[in-house]
Amino acid sequence: MYIGRFPYGRYERAPQPDLRLEDLRRVYVLVPREDGRGDENVTVVDMTDRQFREWIVAKAALHGVPLIPPLGRIGLETRLRLLNYLIHRGVRIYLVPEPDDERG
Repeated sequence: MYIGRFPYGRYERAPQPDLRLEDLRRVYVLVPREDGRGDENVTVVDMTDRQFREWIVAKAALHGVPLIPPLGRIGLETRLRLLNYLIHRGVRIYLVPEPDDERG
């Protein structure tokens, strides 16, 4: 496994603003299904604690950021804090665009 700073996404650019609780529904991640049959796209809100823990540790390790997630239940506020921790260390977290109210 690669340990160190991954160059992807670490170029000079405007800093990403901190995420808010509402933004967690706009962060989609491809994770293995709990039943073991393929992968699924889920939001950070809809991930199980195990899925979130495995994803956040892998994302941090890919970018060379030390991270030890809590054991047990991981609430939304803790997920938000961990994501903002990564953002402050230069890791880009991509969001889907906010839905337009005009489209209904």
